[in-house]
Amino acid sequence: MESRTIVEWNKDDIDALGILKVDILALGMLTCLRRAYEMMHVHYGQDVDLSKLLDEEADAANSQLPWDQRASAPIYKMTHRADTLGVFQIESRAQMTMLPRLKPTAFYDFVIEVAIVRPGDPGRHGAPLSQASAGAGKA
Repeated sequence: MESRTIVEWNKDDIDALGILKVDILALGMLTCLRRAYEMMHVHYGQDVDLSKLLDEEADAANSQLPWDQRASAPIYKMTHRADTLGVFQIESRAQMTMLPRLKPTAFYDFVIEVAIVRPGDPGRHGAPLSQASAGAGKA
């Protein structure tokens, strides 16, 4: 894009100069989400309320239905196959290595998984959790 200028600075250099570092990735992702919700409304007549998404998850968890019979089951099964290319936060090779081992069945499983994998090697950090998830011990 000829009209676009990109300036990239090392975070340590910015800190040494006392410049505020702003992560604008979140703004881009929020724009993508807003557009996706608009498209869902236009094409499918569905309105998504972000403030209620976790309510749906809690309702499903409290319904006594096994996780694989809930409306969200296809999403979890997709992650069990590591079919997450293009899915924000869980598309890296490290995440794709961990997901089939952890086999998330609830939203909070993703919170834990991302927190474990983001700092480093999933083989080193994630082994106790994936073993506990498989019923082989405590995390």
